[in-house]
Amino acid sequence: MIDNITLFDCTAREVGYQTGWFFDPAFLRDYYRFVEAAGYDYMELGFFHNPEADPGRGAIRYCGLCTEELNDIFGSTKNILKLSAMRDIQRPLAPVGPKADSVVDAVRILTRSKQTEPDVLCRHIEELQKLGYRIFINFTSAGRNTVEENTAFARLAKKMGIDVIYFADTESIFTPKYVSDAIELCRAEGVEAGIHLHNKNGTAEELLDVAFAHKCRYTDSTLLGLGGKWYDGNIATEYLLKHFNYNPGYELTRLKTMLIQQLIKYHEHSAAVL
Repeated sequence: MIDNITLFDCTAREVGYQTGWFFDPAFLRDYYRFVEAAGYDYMELGFFHNPEADPGRGAIRYCGLCTEELNDIFGSTKNILKLSAMRDIQRPLAPVGPKADSVVDAVRILTRSKQTEPDVLCRHIEELQKLGYRIFINFTSAGRNTVEENTAFARLAKKMGIDVIYFADTESIFTPKYVSDAIELCRAEGVEAGIHLHNKNGTAEELLDVAFAHKCRYTDSTLLGLGGKWYDGNIATEYLLKHFNYNPGYELTRLKTMLIQQLIKYHEHSAAVL
């Protein structure tokens, strides 16, 4: 945590669209150490996806079924930095085992805002709570949500004991007013709003500054700002490190070079769409 802000680095999950979620174990371990040293709270690996629906991907695409492999990658490296993965409840799912058996600490439930069925969402929350995970909810394609819809989402989260919900700017249409309203209305309902910004039109940094001005305490980033199914990019981890006056020196250059090497090595497995 930096300046009381909880930070997720989503590089592996987001850039996974370009590598098919294949990464060398050495890169994942080195990147874990880098993000931990920078003061981040979570490194997000990938998804709990069903391999029958999307076969031939790397282990972090199937976090629910690759527990042993992930333990081998992170077991000797994992320290205070927590690991997370996403559970996309509108897509084919694989089972999630108990937290006690996994290196994954937190699950971020991904639900498309306009497709959210409250009863279904609540069932997933209850299941994951029983398994022992810290739970966050990510409402994606949230830019066209009304104030009333976001208020209803905040009230549902409060009812279910979820203290943080994220709004994802999947289409890069958030405005400064949308960001400030989302943060304030959630806080009025007793939950915090996190902001996950994409950067198709180059306004993500401006919007993040608005979020911080309104005391937003939860946000995400990726190295080089890379990632996304449509190559739409994210807030760059480098931008946040500079914002918080942290200079990682040569290690940042080394990790950026390693990431580019991963993109070249695994490019043929890309799931991204131009």
